[in-house]
Amino acid sequence: MKILLEVADNKADLLLELLKDISFIKDAKQTGDTEITNPAILKSIEDYESGKVQPTPCNLEDLKALIDA
Repeated sequence: MKILLEVADNKADLLLELLKDISFIKDAKQTGDTEITNPAILKSIEDYESGKVQPTPCNLEDLKALIDA
């Protein structure tokens, strides 16, 4: 299970040290505001960058048709 916490920047290091000392916590790390951490999204980006998948061209009318389907 993952838990997201937002803390003041000046207290982040203190909180990380505290969490790392708790035996049942597997990992504690700080992420940036714009960092992508969702594994599914990361995999889709890697698949695109490696050429495993290609984007499908689509126009606005096609997208609207998908919504109404």
